[in-house]
Amino acid sequence: MPSLIKFVAAQEDNMYDEEILDSQVKADRFPFPSEGDITLAVRNKNFALGPVMVHIVMKPGSVIPPHKHEKLAEALYVVEGDFINEGKEYLPGTSLHVKAGKQHGPHSTKNGCSLLVLWTDKAATQDADLSDFVIAKGAH
Repeated sequence: MPSLIKFVAAQEDNMYDEEILDSQVKADRFPFPSEGDITLAVRNKNFALGPVMVHIVMKPGSVIPPHKHEKLAEALYVVEGDFINEGKEYLPGTSLHVKAGKQHGPHSTKNGCSLLVLWTDKAATQDADLSDFVIAKGAH
């Protein structure tokens, strides 16, 4: 029984509601109409745990056609490579933001790229309170 108590105590001390290691994530073929070799790995699909998060890898010459997300606002972050959106090239460190229901794309790449894409529910219409940071009691 002592080992069960240690396990429960360890779970209660965990600071995160979910921890996803790279080894736990499977990249699948991009499931929507596209050209070329594109993979998508879902990092989070539960809005209760924050924005939906996917990792997209586009191999050289890949294209995602113009599209929109009726119910989701999108934030896209270029992790590496060259990402071309509507004919304009964006390099690593760039983020692009699109409101729900707005058409965007085509997305393409010359040499390949890696993207982190976050989606939030369109019901969120106001700025986040970025000052919402409270030090936990007993923290040093």
